[in-house]
Amino acid sequence: MNVSPSVPLGLYHLTAVREPLARGTLVVLPVPASVRTWQHIPLLKPIAGVSGDDVWITPDGVWINTMWYGPVLREARGMPLPWHPGCHRVADGRVFVASAMPNSLDSRYFGDILVTSLVAIASPLWTWRYPL
Repeated sequence: MNVSPSVPLGLYHLTAVREPLARGTLVVLPVPASVRTWQHIPLLKPIAGVSGDDVWITPDGVWINTMWYGPVLREARGMPLPWHPGCHRVADGRVFVASAMPNSLDSRYFGDILVTSLVAIASPLWTWRYPL
């Protein structure tokens, strides 16, 4: 069950992670240590960048290839968020997870992640957008 508004709220069916992974695939991942202050339950995020994609993190926001994914917040709950400005290419065996929803806690704060660290692929069963 997802209760975070960065993807639709609701029930999801989980399956094993199989490569190749495509942009838009919803995945479950453990919370990276660098953001555990803000989140304690596993994350459900769409894959926004795959091997070979270019990611730019600037004071104005996050771009993956030519698509804008929204701003990068500098703090949450009165504490500074991790900040990793610059441009990099997603390496083989890694993905960049990001949602265009405001306040999404995703790779813009913890960087790209190893595919082997993904827990599952999530497929929506019954979902809705907040508020009802």
